[in-house]
Amino acid sequence: MKIKKTYAFVALLCVLAIAIFCNCHYELIAVHPFYGDDQYELKVMTWNVHCPNGADSKRQREIAEMILKEDADFVLLNEYHQDSCQVMDSILKMRYPFTEECRSHRRSGDVFYSKREMTNSGYVGKTIKGKRKMIKTIKATIAIGSDSVQIFGLHLASNHYDGSTIEEELQNDSSSYDKYKDAQELRCFQAHWTKEAALKSNHPVIIMGDMNDFNYSAPLDTFTINGFKDSWWEGGNGYGHTFHAGWMRLRIDHILHSENLELKSIKVISTNLSDHNPVVAGFSIRN
Repeated sequence: MKIKKTYAFVALLCVLAIAIFCNCHYELIAVHPFYGDDQYELKVMTWNVHCPNGADSKRQREIAEMILKEDADFVLLNEYHQDSCQVMDSILKMRYPFTEECRSHRRSGDVFYSKREMTNSGYVGKTIKGKRKMIKTIKATIAIGSDSVQIFGLHLASNHYDGSTIEEELQNDSSSYDKYKDAQELRCFQAHWTKEAALKSNHPVIIMGDMNDFNYSAPLDTFTINGFKDSWWEGGNGYGHTFHAGWMRLRIDHILHSENLELKSIKVISTNLSDHNPVVAGFSIRN
């Protein structure tokens, strides 16, 4: 009986060790129950609001109200249709007078809303080899005290092949895995030259947005192996899923930052206003 109990105890320890290893290796569940500090210099928010052409005006108002309630200094919105989101835009501009837009997708784009004036704003982009299609990353620089922070807003290629950032011929792939790998190749393509632009910056850097992939994936590794920290794994608590559709709960929206920024707080806000949850983080510049 004692031998059986010993074997059971050893087996339990092995299972626990494997679970801890997998959690740390794949960065699944962050454990920082006491992390959080309201003393920050810059608060940012990223949210895929899923507002394509014909977006419902009532939902636009509710989204705008949630953004205003959170009161971040700088906001990135993905899947924002510039021609259909006038209701949201009119509400947000009362508090966020500075904006920058980028039509990164066929049916929608990305937009920055900022309380502070933006410089060096616009986008960085690369044309897919052999194609006439350019993939874009929106960017801007804002002053924080005596320094500045450069922010890159991403919406990496989706696995759904909606014709926005994915070449149409990839729709003929035979399996979901093939589609995922082909889309991931494009995500790596965009992540690579965005990373190159970020590394050239003379200022602290934030890279955020809907990246359509997981912490341990190749596109995210493009940033983390070059010194950019994933904010949720650094200071979040729990799984922190950002995408919800049916049974799926995925963490694919991320905020990464350079070493010269100190993370003060990070949270995911649960909402049904979009199929994504917003991510909010507070930062201070390291002396």
